[in-house]
Amino acid sequence: MINNYEITPIIAISKCINFAKCRYNGDGDNNEFVTRLNPFVKFIPFCPEVEIGMSTPRKPIRLVEVNKEIHLIQPATQLDLTSNMQKYTTSLMTRLINVDGFILKTRSPSCGIKEVKIYQSAKKGATSKKGRGMVGGEIINTYSHLPIEDDGRLRNFKIREHFLTKLYVMAKFKRVILSESIDNLQSFHSSNNLLMMAYNQIRLKELNKIINQADNLSFDDIVAVYEKYLAKIFRIAPRYTSNITVLLNCVEYFKKDISEEEFNFINSLVEEYRNHKVPFSVPLNVIKAYVIRFHIHYLINQSFFDPFPKELMDVNDSGKGTNNSKLFSY
Repeated sequence: MINNYEITPIIAISKCINFAKCRYNGDGDNNEFVTRLNPFVKFIPFCPEVEIGMSTPRKPIRLVEVNKEIHLIQPATQLDLTSNMQKYTTSLMTRLINVDGFILKTRSPSCGIKEVKIYQSAKKGATSKKGRGMVGGEIINTYSHLPIEDDGRLRNFKIREHFLTKLYVMAKFKRVILSESIDNLQSFHSSNNLLMMAYNQIRLKELNKIINQADNLSFDDIVAVYEKYLAKIFRIAPRYTSNITVLLNCVEYFKKDISEEEFNFINSLVEEYRNHKVPFSVPLNVIKAYVIRFHIHYLINQSFFDPFPKELMDVNDSGKGTNNSKLFSY
């Protein structure tokens, strides 16, 4: 079986997403992706507003720039919550030290990671610019090596796929760190080789050099450097052209054992993917079937074929029209 890892990533999530009706208006949000994800991960829900003592429902709060500093203000009461939220954020960063990823509330003045309004004053009708929430911004600063997304962006197929891939890679890598085993690090590197090749071949070459120095460095030193470059590899979703390169690389392992008709059929599927007529899963699964058929050991162990549990890929997701390579993960 190809990469059927038994692993339960830990995700910190804004509590108003599926877990509690704690938004300012006393409501909550129901996110279908989070519901589907629930059996496969451990969620740690948190709500900054509630945890600094605010009631639900409550008057809205907003970020306001005062003398070039960002303050968290409740306009209706003129209450300045900046200090309370800063103290809470510092405490939260230490509490979440073992998480593998984050799902945060879109545009929230506390949890938002982008497109959060920062007003020029607390007065109604004040102009605004875009930035990050107080907690969301600090999460990005502290945990930039982990997958961090908001519930709005996760409606996009390609962003969800990238988030899940990075989530499971980093969760597996955390196991390697805890094992304190060079052998486990080398095994991790080998089994994720094709996946990393699809994401960033230049960074992969840098990781190859690090692995080759394993005998000359302590485990702590090598994993510290390795983690740095690993996060860089998975910062941006792979280009479809890179996926094609890896697919064709896999075909090389068994093309001498299949008929010309079979080879041409596989190539036609790859070309249809290249022309955005079919999703990536179509040529991927056909090639995976041949890998299993010929029991190609190196490829069977590659996470490229199953970077995360297949149950998390919505059967209604086509993936078409989402080939934007500039899909970042923090």
